[in-house]
Amino acid sequence: MHIIAGLLALAVGAYFFFIRARTAVHIADEVADMTQTAMGAARRFRFRRKANVHPVECIEDPRLAVAGLASAYVQLDALPTQEAQDALILGLQSALDASKSEAEEFAALGQWFVNECKGADAAVPRLARKLARLDGPRGLVTTMDVIGQIAKATNRSPSEKQSEALTELKRIFKV
Repeated sequence: MHIIAGLLALAVGAYFFFIRARTAVHIADEVADMTQTAMGAARRFRFRRKANVHPVECIEDPRLAVAGLASAYVQLDALPTQEAQDALILGLQSALDASKSEAEEFAALGQWFVNECKGADAAVPRLARKLARLDGPRGLVTTMDVIGQIAKATNRSPSEKQSEALTELKRIFKV
């Protein structure tokens, strides 16, 4: 009887290990797919990273800075929802006059910029300064169009961090 119990325990342990390993493979596939999307978007929008230079400083297309700022704004919410992510894509699509697939690529690349800045708090001022240098006041108007669409779609008032980010944008763009 103890042999059967041992074999049964071994089978349960193997099954548990198999399920955990399968979940890890799915997570790794999703991370690889997200990385591939960001790198494909970078090539598509002709983003070139230079050695020993922060990626934000390598941005030459103001649309990339707008996408990064909008992504950072969404992340500053305490609990960003799927609704906010969808609104981000729709906002980028209309403000940047892009197709849905292009807007998704902008969002993925914007998310990558935020991650490279080590979080949304640090990304907002850095991306805002870069956008101000590249596009001036037009960049702020485009960014506010996207943020306005996000706010309208989520139907919530900005969080404290989002309000601080908007104040920071006003300060950087001297509004």
